[in-house]
Amino acid sequence: MRTYGKRFLRGAADKAAKQAVESRDAVLWDILLSERVCRCKIQGSNELIIARFPQNWATVPEWAKPGQAVRITHRGGVRGYIEVAGYGRAIPTSVSGSATPAPDTPDDAIISGCKIKAIPQTPSMSVYVTTGLARFGGKEYAVPAVAMAAGSAFKMNMGMAMGDVAGVFTISAPSAGQFRYDLFSLSPSLVVTRTIGAAFTTAETRPALPSGHLPIGYLLVRGGQSVITAADIGQSWSAPVPASITTTAADNGDTWSIVASVKDQYGNAITTSLGWDIAATIVSGDGSIAPASGNTGSGSSFTFTYSEGTSGTLVNIEFILSQGEHYAYGQAVLNL
Repeated sequence: MRTYGKRFLRGAADKAAKQAVESRDAVLWDILLSERVCRCKIQGSNELIIARFPQNWATVPEWAKPGQAVRITHRGGVRGYIEVAGYGRAIPTSVSGSATPAPDTPDDAIISGCKIKAIPQTPSMSVYVTTGLARFGGKEYAVPAVAMAAGSAFKMNMGMAMGDVAGVFTISAPSAGQFRYDLFSLSPSLVVTRTIGAAFTTAETRPALPSGHLPIGYLLVRGGQSVITAADIGQSWSAPVPASITTTAADNGDTWSIVASVKDQYGNAITTSLGWDIAATIVSGDGSIAPASGNTGSGSSFTFTYSEGTSGTLVNIEFILSQGEHYAYGQAVLNL
């Protein structure tokens, strides 16, 4: 019985030891994510201690950052097996060297400002980039403003505020039917630059970012474009599709010739090998329109003839393209 009692007590002690959790504060030094371990420093030591992640961690928690006080535990009383358990109460005092790891150098980035904008007061084929704040090599710099001087692209009649303009750029449009991306970027010397891309028609291409530069943004330029407005800033290219029908009407006396032209989302005329089917309907007023529908053939427009009804009437004629997945709408308003 005495032997059994000793064995019972020894088993209870082993069980209690396995259930024991010894813990202490540490400072998280770095994380080796691929190995699911991190390195820590504890009070009274300058050595890096390997601590494992708990097996139920799917991702590293938000609080597990280098320099953070954490609690480390010796699971089951096994001093050689250490896990990170959660927040610590205090950062241990270092014996030598720094008490916390040196912070990583933050990535180069534009912190604020440096936006591409259309000329507000006299829109033309020009844009400007605002001043801002950028970071290079871990240091923050103010992007300087350009001066309004003789020969400068920055002019008084543009309506921009002094001190808010980091650069003004005159844009040339590609040939009709083509598109082009221009890239604006900031160099390490805090100069806003423009990189002109190659013109394209059916598959977009974008210019590469110059080495060491920070990207500001792209500007999509359309073939035949004559003015850049705020609606053009930030626009991305997509394959042209019918988006609207524009009309021009000519008074021939008792009849009117109405040309209905199919335009894409960029405002350019668009064609298709089968032609576009356009239907015409008088929705208010009287008179007649002929034909009731027409096909543009190899072109992008079709001419309808309206015969006048009651003099002094306001006539509204709708034009609709509904062909497969494509839809476009337009109207002509005639004052007889």
